Amino acid sequence: MTRTAEENRSRQILVGVAILVVISVSVSGALIGSRYMTGLVAEWLSMMIGIMTTPFFMEASFAILGLIIVIGLNTWRRSKEGDELVFLDRVDDASASGLPDHASWAVYEKAPLQGEVPSLLIQAEGALAIGDHDSAAELISAMSGEEIKLPAVYELRIALAKATGREDLALQLQAELAATAQGGDA
Repeated sequence: MTRTAEENRSRQILVGVAILVVISVSVSGALIGSRYMTGLVAEWLSMMIGIMTTPFFMEASFAILGLIIVIGLNTWRRSKEGDELVFLDRVDDASASGLPDHASWAVYEKAPLQGEVPSLLIQAEGALAIGDHDSAAELISAMSGEEIKLPAVYELRIALAKATGREDLALQLQAELAATAQGGDA
């Protein structure tokens, strides 16, 4: 056993012993109190002790007391550790995505954020960053005419041209970018 498991077991035993000591002291205190006290409180304690020690009621009272203790400890533990609710995310067709069975699901304590589809520019930048030049080129070609003329797209196209060894295209695109920048300043 690891050290934490031993500490955990010791802690559980101490909690159980503490509960038994509290019950023993409470019952003993009620017995002693009913003998040496006078008035309404003494009569009430005597009646409660009598009911608790009647054969059928004694088992029922200890069962109810045990249930109260279990519910109380569980409520305290849940307030300390938090809710046990988790979110399960599962890939529907793991074999089609090439994932092994054990990797087709994930458990989250908090709800995962809703996914969003990144823009073509962000997708193309990501494809270029991982070296997938063909996908980057396809994503750039899927952009509209207005998007192609953006300076960020020009810079991406220049980086793609340099990454694929097309220095002549990179120089041409740099010239177009400079012309666009000067045309925008005028």
